[in-house]
Parts: sequence; structure tokens; C-alpha cells
Amino acid sequence: MVTAVKIAHKLLSAVLILFLSSFYVNESCATVSEADFLSNVAKQYMLAQFQEEKGKRYEVSVGRVDAKKDYGGKCPGFLTARLQDGKIKKNNVVVINCARKDHPFTVNVPVNVTVLREVTVAKDNIPRGSVISEDLIDTVFIPETANTAATITDIRSIVGAKARKDIKAGEQLKKSDFCIVAKGDPVYIEATNGALTIKTTGIAMQEGRLNENIQVKNSKSKKIIEATVTGPGQVRVIF
Repeated sequence: MVTAVKIAHKLLSAVLILFLSSFYVNESCATVSEADFLSNVAKQYMLAQFQEEKGKRYEVSVGRVDAKKDYGGKCPGFLTARLQDGKIKKNNVVVINCARKDHPFTVNVPVNVTVLREVTVAKDNIPRGSVISEDLIDTVFIPETANTAATITDIRSIVGAKARKDIKAGEQLKKSDFCIVAKGDPVYIEATNGALTIKTTGIAMQEGRLNENIQVKNSKSKKIIEATVTGPGQVRVIF
């Protein structure tokens, strides 16, 4: 009889242990779910602060939210978020507040913001002297803190240009890497005077980048004139 009672106690203890273990696992999963939810609230709130702008993106990374804390659910209808300092910086704190009466809470979530700028890069290796076509070019987004001031943002501005140096795949493309017109290139000359426009051909005596002035030899008159580079193989002169 005593043995049977002991066995019954052991079985009951085993059942209680299994029950409690199951309870704590489920509770742990619930708080992890709530922590992930609050992290996402902070991220989406921060992303909502930015206006869409061409050539610009924002990358938001969220700090740790305590997954061991019991938040009592996702607080539907009572949840608000705000920036702690009221303005966006690189390092921010999003304050999430649950205003319900039965289980209110406030969580400060650290959020980092990285501003990304679109830049033009070489899709493949580009040997010096290569004529640039769109299939050699790609665009990527990189942190704004990188030096992007001299990079090319308009692909069309270099299509048809020539590489002045060897360019490696993935390298940022800069205006100084290309000449729109190379020395010795045949060019179309557009000469304008008010409403009057005359078109002729010539030979570039110098290499030039977009909007640079170079010397050009008129094929008909053989005169050397100064003209402005307006595109690949094209110059303009005002007379």
C-alpha cells in the first residue's frame, strides 16, 4: 500500500513538472513574440518618418527589446510611439507606450538610422579606352557617410564616353574617370547665333568631359575653334 502511494506521488510530481515546464515554455514564447512585435513597431515607426526621395534610402536597425519581460500582450488600441528627442539622428530612441489600465508599460527601444545614397558602379571590369554602354554599368546604394560627392548619378551622362583608366568591377564611377570626347575623335559641331543654327563636323584636338571647353578643328574650314562638350561626340559653339 505504501509503495502504491509513493508511486502515485511520483507520478503526480512528474505530471506537475511536465505541466509547469510546458507553461513556462509557452510563456517564454509569448514574451519573445511580444518583444519581436515591439521591435517591429519601433522599426516601422522610424521608417514612417522618412519621405520617399529618388536616389535615397534609409536602413533602420533596432536594438534589443527584453524578451523576458511580460508585456501582457500587444496592447491593441492603446499603443503609441514617439521619438525621445523629437528629431531624427543617427542614433535614436523610440519610446513605445502602452496606456491600458490593467497592464501599462513603457519601453525605450534604441534605433539606428543609416542613410544610403544611390551611386553608379562598374558591373564588370572596364579596360582603359572602352566605350561605355549601359550593360557595363550598375547602380547600388551605399552609406551616405562614404565619399559620394564625385560619383555619377545619371547613367545617361556617360553612355558613349570613353574610360580614361582601367576600372574594376564594383568600383564607383566618377566624372574624372571618363572623357566624353577623346583627342582625335570626330565630333558634330553645333554653332548657334540666336535662332540660327549651323551644324558641321570636326576633329577634337583635346579630350573633354561634359560641359568642358576644348579645341576643335572644323573639317571644312580647317579653323581651330573653342567649343563646349555637350555629349559623346558632340560640341557646341556660340558665334
